[in-house]
Amino acid sequence: MRRSLTCSAGPYLDHIKALCGSNPGLKTRDPANKESQMRDGNAKVVLLESPPTKQPEFSRTDFKSVTELRRHFEENKDSHAQRRVYIMEGLARDYIAAMGDHFFMDPSFFVRQERTCPWSNDFTPTSDALPPPSSLNPEKTFLLQYCELRQFQASLPNAPFFCNETGRHVGMTAARTKNDTTVAILRRKVSWWCRTTEGGGWDVVILCDPQLRDLRPEPKRGRISNVPFQGGYLDFVPPPPHDRAASAPKHQHCSMLEDLCHYLTNHSSLLTDEEDSGQDEWRLPQTSSFFVKKIVAAHYLQLIDYIKAMLPSLELRLTTAWLEEQGQWKSLQTISRRCGNYHDDVEDILLSLGYRLDQNQVRTDWKDCETDFQYIYHRLKTLKQRADNLMQAMTGLASIAGNRQNLEEAKRVKRLNLLALFFIPLAYTSSLFSMQESYAPGNNKFWVYWVIAIGAVLFTVVATWALDSAFLDDSAQWKLPRPLKPFKRKISSLFSSESDRSTD
Repeated sequence: MRRSLTCSAGPYLDHIKALCGSNPGLKTRDPANKESQMRDGNAKVVLLESPPTKQPEFSRTDFKSVTELRRHFEENKDSHAQRRVYIMEGLARDYIAAMGDHFFMDPSFFVRQERTCPWSNDFTPTSDALPPPSSLNPEKTFLLQYCELRQFQASLPNAPFFCNETGRHVGMTAARTKNDTTVAILRRKVSWWCRTTEGGGWDVVILCDPQLRDLRPEPKRGRISNVPFQGGYLDFVPPPPHDRAASAPKHQHCSMLEDLCHYLTNHSSLLTDEEDSGQDEWRLPQTSSFFVKKIVAAHYLQLIDYIKAMLPSLELRLTTAWLEEQGQWKSLQTISRRCGNYHDDVEDILLSLGYRLDQNQVRTDWKDCETDFQYIYHRLKTLKQRADNLMQAMTGLASIAGNRQNLEEAKRVKRLNLLALFFIPLAYTSSLFSMQESYAPGNNKFWVYWVIAIGAVLFTVVATWALDSAFLDDSAQWKLPRPLKPFKRKISSLFSSESDRSTD
């Protein structure tokens, strides 16, 4: 258990050991993660707490250490009536132990959040596979994988990079503008879990990734700052009235933790039904997952817009460029592969949340998360098909460019043959006369060599032209060139002039 995703010593660690037989993935940590990424204290926990009222008013509490978190759990037993959302950013053994000792959730809740890639390249037992769909319970827990667009303020190569905090992949894409920037597609995860308490309240635990700070391996230019691409995703809540827009809280797009705190603290009242006084949507802990789903959907929508903007630029190069086929084909291959991965991730999201894969009738309610993810699922499928079609066109263009290169090589060979037609008769004539005695250079009959040599060159050129004109078909049959017939112009347009109708 030394390399397993375990917590510090305690009751929850014993619980994990007891479940290793039914879930072998608990025995081994992801080998792609460094030991320092699970070190004690490498996490942050924020509590959002609201009294049991129809209009929730969440107050924020930041725990500065795991000791404060344990003290909080000791003072608040399972019989409370409050509505609490614990948001944990990052993973650490001591924080996992504190959460597990209090809630005793399924350890796979932490295991799946820790995994860095869908499948390990080393064929290790670690995986990110979903459990059987029949055992999924999105009303209790779920995991969502998504991508976040970040913009680095420097030019970075398209090389394998990873987040130093989470070990997740960071795909680099050159910016479309001429600015010295690089757009990165950062893979992320967020997990949600809930339970109800004996006192009528509920607890929710959300695991999310910290914001990208350092890359692994470190770029040659050292640490490079990054910001949300184009300022971040579009807000999905209805805009405030014009008289309150200036005083409305600003969305900073800092991290998943801060985004959730922003929406739960400032916009949780939007989920209450004001018309039905007897309906309290926040009486159920599942209501707290709404903003998690909408934030993930907003990230995917921004990603789709980014890919939609990249494909037309590559399509334009098909009509203007002939010498960059290899680089463009590589870009298309990357887009196609990434769209396939994103499509699989959204399919896992639909299964995890219990949504159908087929797209239903589009609704106008902004609270509908199912329609958002169905739209994202089908748009990614369409973009992948478009990238695949464009890649086939790129392959055809590369073949045409290769044929043009072969034609240029044939032209070079033809020039060499023409040079040979000039020098070979000269060499043949000199060997014929042996260039001795009276035919040697400087003697009285040396002029005979030039007369015969030049005549041989002219005869060779004429014979070559005649043979090249006679052998016209592919079977090399002797055919004489036919005389050209008078050309008669045909009228091919309704707008042809009278002069076009005359014959030559």
